[in-house]
Amino acid sequence: MLVATSQTQGDVAGDFSWVPDGELVARYGIVCADERPDGGGCGCGRAYAGLTTHRATTSALVSERDMTETDWRAAVHTTLYDTGWAVHMASTELADLIDAMAARDLHALGELAVGTVVGRRAWNDDSGEVVDDIVVRRIPERPDAALE
Repeated sequence: MLVATSQTQGDVAGDFSWVPDGELVARYGIVCADERPDGGGCGCGRAYAGLTTHRATTSALVSERDMTETDWRAAVHTTLYDTGWAVHMASTELADLIDAMAARDLHALGELAVGTVVGRRAWNDDSGEVVDDIVVRRIPERPDAALE
């Protein structure tokens, strides 16, 4: 799972973090039209959203948590309601969004070692589809050390 981290904050121009270290974060997949592949724009395409504080950060840490995927999905569902996004979606759209978020933020990241610090680059391509890339900022020196 991804959690907020202050590790690597400031290493990339335009970094910001208003999320406490350790808070679960996710990529909503909703990106404004001003975001660009080079990271320019308002910052929503570089941000992970804190699931508790509903604030943003540009760095996240791959972490193990004593939490099931169902628990994670419930936390995302709650934050989407708390922040007002869910009320603008049909229940099937909301379920599809949470499925897409799980695919991006849980399943696809499973190949990264615990302790890896990541950033994000997301923008709308020429067809209007959101491109949402993970940028590895730091790989742990000893990936297995995180499990000790």
